[in-house]
Amino acid sequence: MLKKIPNNSIGSIVNRYELSDEAKALLDLSISPAEAIEQLRDAELYNDAVQFIAHGLPVVEAIFWSCESLTLRAEVWDNNQTHAINSALNWLNQPNETLRIRASQLADRVGLESAPAWAAKSVYWSGTGSIVAPDLPLVMPPPFLYGHAVAAAITIAAAVPQWSDDEMGYKKFYQLVIDNGMAIAKGKKVQVSL
Repeated sequence: MLKKIPNNSIGSIVNRYELSDEAKALLDLSISPAEAIEQLRDAELYNDAVQFIAHGLPVVEAIFWSCESLTLRAEVWDNNQTHAINSALNWLNQPNETLRIRASQLADRVGLESAPAWAAKSVYWSGTGSIVAPDLPLVMPPPFLYGHAVAAAITIAAAVPQWSDDEMGYKKFYQLVIDNGMAIAKGKKVQVSL
């Protein structure tokens, strides 16, 4: 059993997002989360494995995982994108409303076509505060919305910007990211360093 995804089976996790047709055909809902991740990775259904881990991990671990994953491509992020990643790490280090809103502002400035913006947006959608303007009635994000943002950050980072010939490529990136996600799910300590 995975310490951070302690479910006995995957049914309650896969109800949080849309499985691909290939993953639906592959997975039996009675298997354990560890078995599901292994099967998805072995079948090279990397996006499905990322989605599963993003929606299975608790919010802090999921956001940390996305930030740590993006560091694998640190050389391609510009200053604003790096600030967006750091805004998520700052919130993880000291979760408060000011840093949560700052992360969303940086995500919007960078633009959601960029992986670092999604890492920052996952903080805003973490479930710790309203997702509408302060002068409006409180509106909390739907449960596990942060998982969608975490998965988007990693999936976009796997593809954009395009890999050069001397870089690891998307398959190796996904494999490293999924291995790290499994390590976090098994209980690897989440330690934020800026």
